[in-house]
Amino acid sequence: LLGLPTHTSAATAALTGWPHHRAEAALDRLHDARLLEPAGPDRYQLHDLVRLYARERAHQDLPEEERAGAVRRVLHHHLTTLWMASNAFNTDPVLRCPVELPASVFKDLTEAGRWIQDERENLLAAVQQALTGPDPETAVGLAIGLHWPFSYQGWHTQLADVYAQAIEVADRIAAWEDKAQLRSFLGWVHRDQGRHDAAIAALETALTDWDRAGLPSRKVGALNNLGVIHTIVGRLDDALAYLEHALALNEDAERPVATIVLRNNRMHVHSRQGRFDEAIAEARELVELWPKADPRAGAGSAHDSLGDVHRHAGRLAEAVESYTTAVRLLRESRYGLKEARSRWWLGTALHELGRHGEARRQWERSVGLLRDARLLAPGEAAGILAQPVPETPQPIKNLL
Repeated sequence: LLGLPTHTSAATAALTGWPHHRAEAALDRLHDARLLEPAGPDRYQLHDLVRLYARERAHQDLPEEERAGAVRRVLHHHLTTLWMASNAFNTDPVLRCPVELPASVFKDLTEAGRWIQDERENLLAAVQQALTGPDPETAVGLAIGLHWPFSYQGWHTQLADVYAQAIEVADRIAAWEDKAQLRSFLGWVHRDQGRHDAAIAALETALTDWDRAGLPSRKVGALNNLGVIHTIVGRLDDALAYLEHALALNEDAERPVATIVLRNNRMHVHSRQGRFDEAIAEARELVELWPKADPRAGAGSAHDSLGDVHRHAGRLAEAVESYTTAVRLLRESRYGLKEARSRWWLGTALHELGRHGEARRQWERSVGLLRDARLLAPGEAAGILAQPVPETPQPIKNLL
């Protein structure tokens, strides 16, 4: 009944409505009978022919209501578990799961990140099945829940299509807040893919969507991303206008991390304008503030930004120190995409200091992370590293 590539005992317990131990025993028996194949620890897969035959039998032997209930239970299992994992990554309090969540099954970010890694393909398959199914709220909730853990890893390539489909579903059920959030996320994904015109179009539409939803203060994320894009392409006056507008809208007491992110991105604009003393002072203040508001990825992001402004100012030794701290913290927070970025610029700073062997090792680690995220094909990665001084990979150029 499911379009999932692999099956675990937890998802099978949800599918059947059985206790976990009974589902686990049933999977073992099916494996012993060679109707399932192993696909990793506590993970199985069906041969395509077995799947087709089983699906035919299910439609012959099980009432439609029973089939629909089984699929609904497993999609809700993925929805709730995904949001438990997403909450381990995301510090924004305005995003909430559409259903009530039980106590989290994850003791920390490491466990949540491991589950996301293991379930990546299943989650994408689950949201695709939900988008064409009879439960639009679950489909929209799954699509929104993917954003933070997938963005941390740089898994962008399939999200744009998921968000576009989910926007249509949200529009159909008049879920205006969800539609605005999905449109904002779509612009974010286009931004990180370097598709600036598509990103700007999506984000400007998101501003209208937030007004339609009656939530003008929620424009902050879209305005921030518009500021980031204009910074990347060098339209610095426009970038500052977007960021200042977002700062004026943001309610600091409700979303303190958003204020820090906006100040951080404004600091990048000042750095590109050559206002280095001002930018360094702001970056150092954020190094103190950000970890208090977001002790997970915030500390690493703050040191990464301080490294950037030191590098732009030609203070390479300070840049190396900041980037080295950032890499450690970002690795601990499982922010793979930002870690790849920080490693690349650490390599650049080391190279400019004449520390070529250390630089090469950082570039190799950065490219490896991009390859693992499928942002670089193996041939692209090899081509970049074959150069004596590697050209900055496009996924790094796409990031502020």
